Amino acid sequence: MGTSDLTRAPQWWLGHSNIDIDIHTLMTAGIDLASSLLTDETALHAFVGRLMDIENRLSAARLCIESSVFSASLLETAFERGWMPAELVHVIGQGADKAAAPMLVVLLGEYARRSHAFSRAPQEWIGQLRTLGVDPGAELAGLRTNRRVTPRAFWTTFLHLNATVRRLPIMEMTGPPPSRWGEKSPSGRVRSDEKVLNKIRGLLAKAESSSFSGERESFSAKAQELMTRYAIDTAMVDARSTDPIDTRVAVRRFTVDNPYVDAKMRLFSSVARPNGVRTVHYRSFQLVAAVGMPVDIDLCELLYTSLLVQSSMELDAVGVDPSKRGRGFRRSFLFAYAQRVEERITEAFLRARTEAGEHYGTALVPVFAERDRAVTALFDEMFPKLKSRKTSFSNHSGWHYGRVAADRADITGGREKIED
Repeated sequence: MGTSDLTRAPQWWLGHSNIDIDIHTLMTAGIDLASSLLTDETALHAFVGRLMDIENRLSAARLCIESSVFSASLLETAFERGWMPAELVHVIGQGADKAAAPMLVVLLGEYARRSHAFSRAPQEWIGQLRTLGVDPGAELAGLRTNRRVTPRAFWTTFLHLNATVRRLPIMEMTGPPPSRWGEKSPSGRVRSDEKVLNKIRGLLAKAESSSFSGERESFSAKAQELMTRYAIDTAMVDARSTDPIDTRVAVRRFTVDNPYVDAKMRLFSSVARPNGVRTVHYRSFQLVAAVGMPVDIDLCELLYTSLLVQSSMELDAVGVDPSKRGRGFRRSFLFAYAQRVEERITEAFLRARTEAGEHYGTALVPVFAERDRAVTALFDEMFPKLKSRKTSFSNHSGWHYGRVAADRADITGGREKIED
């Protein structure tokens, strides 16, 4: 579409004098322009100017109400296409407009109010809304009346935000979309015991924050023991379930923050692979998908988060030397750290299974074999056309220090120490 076409696209309303304007059609024209910004920025600027004129005639409050209804329809479509609230905020937050993510949180609040999400949505949904600070009483008009935001900046942000949401691709479902809220969830979607996970989180947090090696080792040992017992015992309990094991495999996605996103994704996969969890990287969205048994995914998330903290502490320590603060050094450090972590986890996991076999006998081997088969089957079904991507690094000093740091890391994730 050329410049003249873009300029001509919204002409049907530019001179409109009737206040009974079809807001849905109006906003659709606006986000068409926002999506084509590289083709014609002037057209979008003119559109926003006329939108401000219409706002003056309708009132800002009314236009915000009608516009939020329009946004709700786009959010609904995104959710039906597999997206989750935290993922949308994460993707929107990657843009240059820092006001977009807070605006989306407000729009999510309005959507939650209209859809009764806090009473109807699955716990995963509700947990994400609460973590994001979504308020079902929030209104778009509240942002519009903020004196620190100009009307032009407000509506430009609104159009770009909705343009981004509209063009998001279909994602694999990680849980029931709004149209299926209330349906009985398969047993594989049931989350792990939050009380146990919170206790493990607390122990790992104490280990990470302590400046004394003796205390760190003590807290880590307690976390490792608890994680081991929980993971192995859960696997054996699941084995006695009458539900088909294929229905118990879970799919979840995790957000990855800047900087060094590719290295952090590699670290997540390094934790996941030895623990029977398969991963896929969505590099353009900074997301990692994990396919595995629910308890394994939860424990991988905990261990990955802990390793991020540990690697950051190690980078800060070596960063005292100015020559070890560059991007090349740090990226190489993190890739080497991830590789060495995977080697150590693989060794520890093999020891853990051997020791667990002494407790559970021969029953443990077929249980884990069947779990691996079920995870692989769903993974291959969901991602039949994966492409691998090679990564490179050039800082050999960073690589060396990364492997040394990984040798010091607590990587067992509770799988290595098994006691009666």
